[in-house]
Amino acid sequence: MKSATAGEEDLRAADREQLEAHGIDIEEARRQLAILRDPPPKAELIRPAVPGDGVAALPVGPGADRLAEEGRSAARSGRMIRFVPASGAASRLFAELKAAGAGGESDHPVLRRFENARRHLPFEGGAADVLDRYGETPKALIPFHRYPDGEVRTALEEHLVEAAAVLGGGGSAALHFSVASRHRPAFETLLDERLPALERRCGCRFGVTLSHQSPATDSIALDERDRPFRLMDDPAAPLLVRPGGHGALLRNLQQLADQGFELIAIKNIDNMQPEPFQGPAVRTLRILAGMARELARSSDRPSRVCGVVPTLGTAGGGPFWVRDASGEVGLQIVETSQIDMDDAEQSAILGGASYFNPVFMVCAVLDPGGEPYRLENYVDHGASFLVHKSHGGRPLFSLERPGLWNGSMAGWKTRFVDLPGEVYTPVKTVFDLAGAEHRCGGDDE
Repeated sequence: MKSATAGEEDLRAADREQLEAHGIDIEEARRQLAILRDPPPKAELIRPAVPGDGVAALPVGPGADRLAEEGRSAARSGRMIRFVPASGAASRLFAELKAAGAGGESDHPVLRRFENARRHLPFEGGAADVLDRYGETPKALIPFHRYPDGEVRTALEEHLVEAAAVLGGGGSAALHFSVASRHRPAFETLLDERLPALERRCGCRFGVTLSHQSPATDSIALDERDRPFRLMDDPAAPLLVRPGGHGALLRNLQQLADQGFELIAIKNIDNMQPEPFQGPAVRTLRILAGMARELARSSDRPSRVCGVVPTLGTAGGGPFWVRDASGEVGLQIVETSQIDMDDAEQSAILGGASYFNPVFMVCAVLDPGGEPYRLENYVDHGASFLVHKSHGGRPLFSLERPGLWNGSMAGWKTRFVDLPGEVYTPVKTVFDLAGAEHRCGGDDE
């Protein structure tokens, strides 16, 4: 595909200085160039994971009660933290509205739909007002639910409320949000304004921390002539350095493990129900936490219990039985980009998937002696994402780190569990917020 190995002429002294200032050592840069020029083989799917063959039922009865209590105990003892990737902007959330408004057609069907849904939405004003106020806002800070007493909560606030419910009252709920550095002040402002009232309402203390994706996890790229991509088409210009994808957040998880957290519960920012409907998710998180604790006791590596849900035509990575480079077959979350879609057999296996990953999991990151695992040791670097992008009108070939749920956790011990449908209510477009699962009462049903 790409030719040659990285030579000394690829990276000049000025490049080395630039990369070192960015936190990227020269050997890492050469490793990236080698992968770009000689991509690793695609994943080898054996079969989809299904109930009874890789996907377990969520425990019920006394066994579930015992696991739920163990999970609640971990939360109340301060041994569990919730991790929420929250750097994404809400551009996709409002994409339909923005496109409709750009056409200048006041009677556009999408705008009519918005007007018809307004009584069920947590926003004030019309479509133009919403776009002006929230178009570039992080999804975490977007109003998600309006309550009968007039209170409006953002996605971030609902995560706080649900985390407090996992505790079952009292104690301290630990949460960590990864955010874009440019949006950090807005997160801090909201937390300063809302935490005291939420602590009184929930009867607990919140320990909230924020982090950014480390620049040291960024990547370099190649141009069309198989050379390191530079900011200008000039061999003396600086290198282009790009974010390394969400697999870079493995470093953020390592920091939480190093702080002594035994369990890390991970949920997407947009999968959140109003408080009256959070009961099933709270109980499920407790059960998964108890299961993760049990799994960790029989493991010599990091462990995770991952909830999965039926595909229903939804895009996203899913659970499969996969053969790794050593020939061992195990359970993995696999993304479409990891598959050779020109291989009819592999494409058919992918198409036969009946579950996907909604990012509803609990990870166990300490060894039996209480020491944090070195998570980097369990990454499948062959699962790096190679992507075609452009910069300044010039095409480039770039590398993203193995995805956080798939390649970055490839060496973990994994168990998949079938989730109840009511715990997965993602908000992908503004109209999802008008659905019955996001209404708190107080409007005409």
